[in-house]
Formats: sequence, C-alpha cells, structure tokens
Amino acid sequence: MYLDSGDLMSNLHNRLYGVQLFLSRLNLQLRFLFIIGVSVLCFVSVIWWVFNQESERLVERIGARFAEKQVLYDKARTLQPLIREVALARSMADSAIIKRWVKNEQEPQLRQQAMLEIEKFRQHFQEGSYFLAIERSGHYYFNDAGNQYAQQQLRYTLDPEKPADAWFFATIKNGDDYRINVDPDTHLGVTKVWINVLLRDGDRILGVLGTGLDLTDFIREVADIAQPGVTNLFVDQNAAIQIYRDVGYIDFSSIAKSQSQQHSIDLLMDREENREWVRRAIGQLGHGGSSVSTKFVQIAGKRYLAGMASLPEVGWYDITLLDLAVLLPQQDFLEMGLAVGGVALGLLLILALTLHWLVLRPISVLTAAAARISDGDYELAPLAKGRGEVGQLTTQFQIMADAVNKTHSWLEGEVEKRTRQHTDAKQMLEIALQQEKDSLKIQANMMALMAHEIRNPVAVIGNTAQMLDALVQADHPEWKPRIDKIMGAVRKLALLMDNFLTEDRINTKSVGLELRERDLNAFCAELADTFAKNHDRTIRTQLLNEEARLNADWQLIGIAIGNLIDNAVKYSPQGSEISLRVISGEVGTWCVEVEDNGAGIAPELQLRIFDKFIRGQHSSDIRGTGLGLYLANWIAKFHGGYAEVDSVSGVGSTFRLCMSMDVRADHGSIDHIKNVKPFIKS
Repeated sequence: MYLDSGDLMSNLHNRLYGVQLFLSRLNLQLRFLFIIGVSVLCFVSVIWWVFNQESERLVERIGARFAEKQVLYDKARTLQPLIREVALARSMADSAIIKRWVKNEQEPQLRQQAMLEIEKFRQHFQEGSYFLAIERSGHYYFNDAGNQYAQQQLRYTLDPEKPADAWFFATIKNGDDYRINVDPDTHLGVTKVWINVLLRDGDRILGVLGTGLDLTDFIREVADIAQPGVTNLFVDQNAAIQIYRDVGYIDFSSIAKSQSQQHSIDLLMDREENREWVRRAIGQLGHGGSSVSTKFVQIAGKRYLAGMASLPEVGWYDITLLDLAVLLPQQDFLEMGLAVGGVALGLLLILALTLHWLVLRPISVLTAAAARISDGDYELAPLAKGRGEVGQLTTQFQIMADAVNKTHSWLEGEVEKRTRQHTDAKQMLEIALQQEKDSLKIQANMMALMAHEIRNPVAVIGNTAQMLDALVQADHPEWKPRIDKIMGAVRKLALLMDNFLTEDRINTKSVGLELRERDLNAFCAELADTFAKNHDRTIRTQLLNEEARLNADWQLIGIAIGNLIDNAVKYSPQGSEISLRVISGEVGTWCVEVEDNGAGIAPELQLRIFDKFIRGQHSSDIRGTGLGLYLANWIAKFHGGYAEVDSVSGVGSTFRLCMSMDVRADHGSIDHIKNVKPFIKS
C-alpha cells in the first residue's frame, strides 16, 4: 500500500500535533528536561554514529592492507625452510644409487653404497634426519641428527592394517611427487612435519623418502610468532588444520583420512558464513585468482580480520588472523572522541545552570517546606508566590499542606477509636476463654464423678452375672441366654464409658501417656482371645515371628484395637471370620490390621470415617456412638502414628492402626500432635 504526498503531510501533521499535546500536559520542569534530553541524545548519537562509522571504515581499510602484507610476509617466511627441504629431498629421490639398491634391497654392496649416499643427504637436511620407506618390502629406514641408528637404520616394517602406517600407503595411492604431512610416528616416538617425496623409476613407484621438521620448533618459528594481535595457521585443500599453535586442533596424518574425519577450520570458526568463505577462498586461490583474500571472521566469540594466501609449493594455505583491537586500537582515535565528549559536556553544563536558575531553585524552597511537614510542623509561613507554573505549584503545595494537616488530625482520632475497640474486644475474648476453661473443668469433674459412680454398679452387675452363670449351668440351663444378655450389656456399657472417658481426655488436652514397654504380639493375642470369648466369634490372629516391642500407653492401645474389633463384630455377618494381624509398617512403625467380611464402606464415606460421630451407611440398625474410629485415630496420633482404612463395597474392610516404635511421653499433648504431620491416608 503506497501513500501519496497528501497522506504523508497529514500523518506528519498528526504526529506533530500529538507531540505538542504531550508536551502541553507536562509541567515546566519535565518539559524542559524532555526537550533538552532528546536534543542532547540526538546530537550525541549522531556524532557518535559518524565517529564509529568513519573510524570503523578507516580501521578496516588499514587492517586489510596490513593483512595482505602480513600474509605475504608469513608466506615467504613459511615457505623458505620448507622449499629448501623439499628441493633437497627431491634431489635425494633422483639418486640413481638409491634407486638401484631399492630395486635390489638384499644386495649388500648396493646397500653399502646407498647408505653412504643417504648419509650425505642426511647431513644437509635441516634437522639432520631422513626416512626411506620401500614399497616392495614395506621396510622403513630412519636415522636422526645424532646418528643414533647408524648400524640399525631399518627400524620396522610398515603394515597396511595399522592406522599408524596408513600415511605411507595413502601417499603412494595419491601419486603426488611430494606431500607435506604432519604426523606422530608412534614407532619412533617423534612428531614432525614430514616432507614425503615419491621415489620413482620411470612410472614405477619404488617407495617414499624425505625428512622431517620438529613440529614444536616449526610451530614456534612459523605459527606462534611473538607479534601481539597476530595468529597464524595453515590448512590443506580440504581446510584441514595442518599447523596451529594449539596442537589439539591439528589434523595429524590428513592424507590417510576422509574429509569427514579431518579436523577442519570449522572447529575454530563460529559462523557458517566464515566457514564457507574459507572454502571459497581455497577454490579461488588454488585456481590462480587473487594472491590474497581477506574477510572479517569470528573465532571463539571474538572478531578477527583474516587474510588468506595459497602456498602451492607445499599444497597448503596460510591464514593470518589479525586482532584489530590490539593492532589498531580505537584509543588511537581518542582525540576525536574527547572532542565530541567535551562538546556534549559543555552543552549539558549550560543546560544544567539554566535548569537550576529557572526550576530547581524555586523547587528547593518547596522541598524545605515539605521536610517541615514530614517532621510534624504543619504551621507553615506563607510561601513566596512566583509566576507561571512555579507559582501554581506553590499555591497547590499550600493547599496540599492544609489537607495533610486535616487528614493527620482525622487519622489520629481514628487510630485512637480503633485502639479502644481492639482493647474491648480483647477483654471480651479473654472472658469467653476463661468461661470455656471453666466449662471444660466442670465437664471433666462430672465425667470423673460419673465414671466413679457408674463403674462400681456396672462391676457389681457384671460380677453377679458371672456368679449366676456359674451357678445355673447345672440346675437352670434355661437361664443361660438371659444371663449372657446381661453380661453383653455390661460389656457394652463398660466400652461406652471407656470411649466417653477417653474422648474427654482428648478434649481436655491433657492425655499424658502412661508408657510401658511390652510385646505387641502377646497383647494382640490376649485381646483377640478375650473378644472371641465375649462375642462368641472366631478371630484369626496372624502375628510376627519376632517380638514387636513397643513403648506405649497400653490402656489406650487396648481401647483403640478393641474399637476396631468391636466394629468388625458389629458390621460383619454372624459366623463370618475376623482377622487380626500384626505387621511391620513404614520405617520405624508397628501396625495392627483388623479385617472383616462385612458390607464394606462407600468411597465417599471413607474420607470421613475417622471423623467424630461418623458411622457406616448400614448403621441405622446397629448401635454405636460414632466415637470408636475417631478415638482409634487420635490414639494412633498420640503414639506417633496414624489410622487408615482399605474397603471395597460388598467385600469387606481392613482397618490399620500404626504406632511409632519411638514413642515419647510428650507425644500425648495436643500441641505436639498439631506440630506433627500425621500419615493419615483415609
């Protein structure tokens, strides 16, 4: 979509009007600061941009010329030792004496003549070493500058199956007259820049000979130069790194590797475009293009100017990396930057003085008045009224001070009023709390009185029923069912009293465990036997093979397990079996399980089954108070444990009561229970 000149003018007018409207809504100080700030920012930004652009272009031009000169210099410095060694090695390969011996390697006289000839060449090589590998036998001959192997020049036999010897067979297969190869010789224990020259007899390749330059010395002389900001490296036609100051990047024995296996320049370059430039430059320089190619590249997050030249004499390419931040630091252009900074600083100084005279000085008077108000002095002397917006600001400040004074007085009255209300409410809560404590104390006394007054008659009735049961068995057996009913009612009444008294102990927050240590297995066996006799039901017990020693309040434990057994008796069919098991629960706990074959508990009811006064869905025809499971759960908590239920409707229920093996007396306090995260799963 294109806009004509009319639309452009309309848009420009609307934008200018929007800026004017925005400035009109600002006070003098903000308007002044905004205009000056934008002006200074624009001015400094333009000057800085121009400075950066010009200095960057200047640095690039100077750097490019420097890079070309440096690359050509490095090329000559690198080629000088290599070309000499290549020429000497090729002369050695042209020796007729050496060729005759290689073709008749076992002839002693030819061997002696050839070794004398080779020894002459060895003494002229830079490092005084040579090697000769014969294609027919695979024999590898070598001697060093110290003439260490004078009588043992045959060092080993090359094996095409060994990776360390792959260079030899790759050199012969390649067919080039000579090749530079950087490779560690594991047999000799040396790493050198090897100059490999083919030994030919016409078109027949007899072997490979040459010499080597110590890699460390070569890197120090060629790549690791002392000039700050300049880094040299050399790659072959596949961009595999041949010489670099970090030996870990060098691709040893490149001739024997596929291109995918080589350590290429890609390991150093951060960006793909830089890697593509290296390969394009190799193609251009290798086909006789320009003598030097330059480009900015990024290596390890740092920007370098790279210059690249071809070394066709050795089949390498010289890459020189220039750190322009070191060679041509922008500090050299500091004078221009200081001039720009000085102009900007002077402008800011003038603007600051103007701002102080017109705006800041009147505002300082208002600041002092505001400080007096913050100290509680609201009786301010009339402030001098200025003109324009500063005068309006002074008037509004005076109005604000009066409003603050009125608000302060109102807040003090409200705080006093709310403080009185809070004090009255606190006193009422303390009175209500004391009344609650008194009520609980009366309740506890009444329950103790009831326990004392009711337990004795209940005990008398129970003892009498037991005596009658013993007396009538022979003379009046027809009384037996009635006496059993009396004894059952006595047991229910005793259990009911135990539950009520235990629930009262919990509510009064003063349980206080009476701890004794005994075997949980024996206790459960006795309890199951008692309930089986009292209820005429079969209770199958499954106890641990080992002792389950537990330090517990056994009266409370008996009430808890008794409630679980009593529930199983009440909610399971007559004649069905009830199971009681003692198991090892989670780490540090003993658990008692009571299983019945009753109707089960609905899933939605299982979540609340341990709450107070909650009973099963079939409880309308079964007597109970809804306290049994509630008490069992709390007794488990008092013993550092928990209670849970697994139930399936129509199949039955399994209630599990778990207690900690390490129970302390303070576990019986409500405060302790609230500070513990119980393991209640139901």
